[in-house]
Amino acid sequence: MRLYLDTADRTAAESLLSTGLFAGLTTNPTILDRAGLGVGDIEDVSKWARAAGAAEIFFQAWGSTTDELVDCGHRLRDLGQDVVVKVPATRAGTAALAALAAEGIPTLLTAVYSPVQVMLAAAAGADYVAPYLGKLDENGFDGLGTVVAMQEVLASSEATTRILLASIRSVSAMVSLARAGVDCFTMGAPLAEQMFVDDQTARAVEVFDQVVASGLGQ
Repeated sequence: MRLYLDTADRTAAESLLSTGLFAGLTTNPTILDRAGLGVGDIEDVSKWARAAGAAEIFFQAWGSTTDELVDCGHRLRDLGQDVVVKVPATRAGTAALAALAAEGIPTLLTAVYSPVQVMLAAAAGADYVAPYLGKLDENGFDGLGTVVAMQEVLASSEATTRILLASIRSVSAMVSLARAGVDCFTMGAPLAEQMFVDDQTARAVEVFDQVVASGLGQ
């Protein structure tokens, strides 16, 4: 199981990375913008994320042609061996991913909405493919069913490509897809914090503390 943080907010990310439970950060231009950052800040993000314990840091290549995306992917990878290059699931993007993967550069095909795109990602040699679960639901599709179909495609073909689920709205959705074999998830900091919250556990800990306090008072 690999859990990632879908954020470029340094304060939130460092706090969660310090738990040792999250494998790294996933970002894209939109996520950088939400944190008040731009592509010019990518190198700095890579430095503080690495120092905070991120084992993998995902940055998205930009460009309108395959050659531009490949060139950008090379520049992103030059930031460190822990950088995974993301490319969008367009024709140019998938071709760029194939070129980068052929060079041994870790890659992820992002903004994925259909099992056919997962087939292309596997054929291109992608390490990861990122379906947008919440956006599938918002656009009127069966998000859970679509991602399960993607997982079945990968499992039946014995592809090494792994789903890294993105655009997650609830902990329960992660549990449902983990039961279907998905083992990589990326989430915003608020959802990550929710994973640590359970009322039953909180009540049990309260009882534990009361017993300890009672014993210390004797």
